Amino acid sequence: MGSVHVLSRRQFLIVASATATGLTLGACSSKNNATSTPASKAEFSTQIATDIDPTIAPPTVRPAVVPIFPTMISVEAGTFAMGSEVGYRVEKPVHRVTISRPFSIGVYAVTYQEYDKYTEDIQKSIVNIGVADRGTHPVSGVDWYGAVEYCNWLSEKAGLTPCYSGGGKVTKCDFLADGYRMPTEAEWEFAAQGGVESQGYLYSGSNDPGEVGWHAGNSGGKAHPVGQKKPNELGIYDMSGNRWEWCWDWFEGEYYQSSPEIDPTGPLTPPSGSFVNRSRRSSSAVQEVDTLRVAFRSYDGVSYPGDNGMRLVRSV
Repeated sequence: MGSVHVLSRRQFLIVASATATGLTLGACSSKNNATSTPASKAEFSTQIATDIDPTIAPPTVRPAVVPIFPTMISVEAGTFAMGSEVGYRVEKPVHRVTISRPFSIGVYAVTYQEYDKYTEDIQKSIVNIGVADRGTHPVSGVDWYGAVEYCNWLSEKAGLTPCYSGGGKVTKCDFLADGYRMPTEAEWEFAAQGGVESQGYLYSGSNDPGEVGWHAGNSGGKAHPVGQKKPNELGIYDMSGNRWEWCWDWFEGEYYQSSPEIDPTGPLTPPSGSFVNRSRRSSSAVQEVDTLRVAFRSYDGVSYPGDNGMRLVRSV
């Protein structure tokens, strides 16, 4: 009778592992002859589970979110007088600015129904969830960083190159990228004036604020759906009132005194002593008429949602 060879624990585990692997491969080979190989890790996990217990229902797959892209209109390159000599100190002096590249701008401000697609897709808390007037009302409660994130999300959904990179105070913008972004103050004011079609109106599209905008005197204390007033010379709505709109620029009250003539983008860094404020334009439905002027400048803290929304642009 031959001697019996006793395996060590290590040798036994190696043999057992190899045997199990062979059985698994054989089982997979047999199954592949009957059905196709699962196309993804999720499908493979579901297949294993149902093989063990056929009564287990497959997991629910969340349907893909289809974004709503903004309707945009082209703004030709051109030169204009930026600021106002009859307004506040931060609007002075009036100075010559050239927008050297054409761009596209949203005909309307971003609405709740557009922004809610974003929050649904990334499973982020819905802004102003208790507000009844949503739908085509301009979105509010979006801080500056939220606007940056929305722009990049929408760019990626459209297959475009996102404009923003970095984060916080060192957020950078590639103005030559073809993605969505916030306008610079200069781009915003140029478009609000009517671009090269400007008739020189005090408000965006008229000298009568009630014709083109919602403000404290006619809004009933609340914003209204976009596009209900008269558009400006370029066919853009609500650039005077209804909802504040974020711009790219750091806000600096004396910036106009040293602003570049060609394509100004605001201070390169936050002004000394600044509370990290970014510029905003348009005014809102609860502000007085004077703030609806196309030259009026305002600002807010980058992390403060407030009554702030946005209007998107794209470089073309």
